[in-house]
Amino acid sequence: MLAGSSLLTLLDDIATLLDDISVMGKLAAKKTAGVLGSDLS
Repeated sequence: MLAGSSLLTLLDDIATLLDDISVMGKLAAKKTAGVLGSDLS
């Protein structure tokens, strides 16, 4: 039982981490697009 709950906690942590990474990736993509856009204009 204890192992199962700690596994769920681990999966939850991983899901949170992946969410953080995807958000940072989107922000980085926006920044990169902004820099490229300003270079082109």
